[in-house]
Amino acid sequence: MQDSGESVPEHLTRQELLAFHAHYESVMRERTNFCYQYLNFYTGLLSAILAATLTGLLSIKFGDRRGIALLLGPLLVLVFARIGYVSVKAFYRSYTRAWVTRANIEAMLGIRFAEAITTGKYHPVYVSEDGGFVPRIESRPVAGVLKKAKDGQWSAEKVMQELVKVGDTLVYARNTFVSFGLASVILTAFIVWTAFS
Repeated sequence: MQDSGESVPEHLTRQELLAFHAHYESVMRERTNFCYQYLNFYTGLLSAILAATLTGLLSIKFGDRRGIALLLGPLLVLVFARIGYVSVKAFYRSYTRAWVTRANIEAMLGIRFAEAITTGKYHPVYVSEDGGFVPRIESRPVAGVLKKAKDGQWSAEKVMQELVKVGDTLVYARNTFVSFGLASVILTAFIVWTAFS
């Protein structure tokens, strides 16, 4: 196998695999932290915009056309909800890529996700469902994707793309941003009703 004129080693040592495992474990932690930091930031920002808009709505009288200016709040909520979701999704995709890579490395090391895990003379008190010693606690949608991927012999890239669609963190983030979007639509209706009543 050639890569830019240099030969790629055919075999990786256990130490090299362990080093890769440690690296991808740290990448996963870093990307998960970014996901939650961005989610928290945008949730706070959107909450503040909605609160300010509601405060403004409560301070105007029916028929006051100046209330139309409050439509800026729901518009900003929709824009920032979209930006927030796309930001969280970018970090979640990176997290998922690292997770799939780590799963492959764990299978190669015989830690988890391997066909047959041998523990040698050491026996875990609680054996995981796949016969190993590391419990797998994936949600049903994630477990379903992993089973389909294994049965269908999907590529790592396809596994990653499918996991991004059903991953818990991204689903919760999407639901959060959609909720803000719905709140802004409802608030828009109240602003228009108040301004033109």
